[in-house]
Amino acid sequence: MKIAFVNPPDRNTVIEFPDDKGDSFLEADDYGYFPPLGLLYVLSYLEKTAPEHQLYFLDCPSEQMSHEALRLRLQEIQPDLVGLTSFTVSLVDVALAAKTAKEVNPSAHVCMGGHHAIAYPHEAASLPNIDSIVVGEGEHAFTELVRSLADGLDITTIPGVYTAESLRTTAAAKKDKRFLNSVIVTPAYVSDIEHLPFPNRRYMKHIRYQSIVGVTANLTTILSSRGCPYLCTFCNVPYKQYRERTPASVVDEMEECLALGYEEFHFYDDLFNITPKKVIELCDEIDRRNLKVVWDFRGRVNGIDRESLVRAKKSGCRMISFGVETGSDEGLKVLRKGTNVRKVLEAFKLCRELGIVTIADYMIGLPHERTRADVMRNIDFLIDDLDPDYAQFNILTLYPHTEAYDQAVAKGIVDPGRWNAFAMNPTKNFQVDHWTEHLPLSALVELYKLAYRKFYFRPRYIARSLTRIKTPHEFMAKFRGALKLVG
Repeated sequence: MKIAFVNPPDRNTVIEFPDDKGDSFLEADDYGYFPPLGLLYVLSYLEKTAPEHQLYFLDCPSEQMSHEALRLRLQEIQPDLVGLTSFTVSLVDVALAAKTAKEVNPSAHVCMGGHHAIAYPHEAASLPNIDSIVVGEGEHAFTELVRSLADGLDITTIPGVYTAESLRTTAAAKKDKRFLNSVIVTPAYVSDIEHLPFPNRRYMKHIRYQSIVGVTANLTTILSSRGCPYLCTFCNVPYKQYRERTPASVVDEMEECLALGYEEFHFYDDLFNITPKKVIELCDEIDRRNLKVVWDFRGRVNGIDRESLVRAKKSGCRMISFGVETGSDEGLKVLRKGTNVRKVLEAFKLCRELGIVTIADYMIGLPHERTRADVMRNIDFLIDDLDPDYAQFNILTLYPHTEAYDQAVAKGIVDPGRWNAFAMNPTKNFQVDHWTEHLPLSALVELYKLAYRKFYFRPRYIARSLTRIKTPHEFMAKFRGALKLVG
């Protein structure tokens, strides 16, 4: 079989931070492009366990591939099976890609996986041009789907694989009309991530992945774990079960990437530094092999200490992106972050002393921010007290299947049926929800833009940033970012 793994184009993602023109102030590609590792993991497992198939990998956003370009590429391939990864925010593009696949080859089987299939399995399975969905982690489920299709077997007995018809049949068996739209699916789950094959990056060697805050133009992401056990109210990470790989396995993968020419590693775990001990053990393995690598990670302030940061810096860690979110103990408690302002300040102080670059992921428009002055105090804390090397601001987005969303529904801030309707019939110009109980969205957008400009246009910050630029990539990334903020 010819099997195309497709990360669909990103031309119609939902609007998050609109301005007066209805456009987003900062687009996704302003931050860079990262490999869709979930899709590549599924491809690589299939390649290892069923090597008789011809596999193709199309990362449309990173390859700047339009829907028409995707059509031309699928016409060249003529796939028998198309696997689409998905997020709900990009559902319009996912639906268009499925339509294109069927127009190119009406007999092709189109399967949707990814985050949207987990969040809205019934709606996903019911979309036109979707023959099946894989709910959950797809390595085993998708491989079994391929085998069953190749052998002409029933696919509805595969754990994690569903069709619209199989869901309807289950609902009918329960004799309950409400059952069709209830959560009856059992997501596929990989308990042993240690022995999964590494993502085969040879399929994406022609793509230059990079980050606006990176130092090279040849970056790759890597996962040392899956899942996150924390219960932040705004987060819709689907798996709370935390599973780690051994340091030896992770560094084996790093060595493989170095051999392929990758120069920079971004750990994209939901939670990388679950404990300082984990960080130290990884550093031990890097040092034992005498690797000279540049890496960074996303982490929590209560998962580090001085020893782990000293070791990380020595072993090549250049940068840490901390999910700070807000600058008050009240706000951290509202969001269930499990930390406090003192620990936040200590983490950034330690990084500054050790020369580790810091990013503060920050949010405004939180439930406890009742006035413009409340939001400004939050912003001023980040600028004046925290003073990270970079800041990434967002307006709190209310995504379904989160505690914050449920709280907003209870207060009548959002219509609970909007997302389900969108999932059944994805249309352009759909806009996400924000916490507008106290401040209108227009005021939040104004404050969001102000936060970026106030942080990045400080004379002291500009001078400090210019003196730290080490590569042409860094200079061009900062230059493009400045132009976007001025505009």
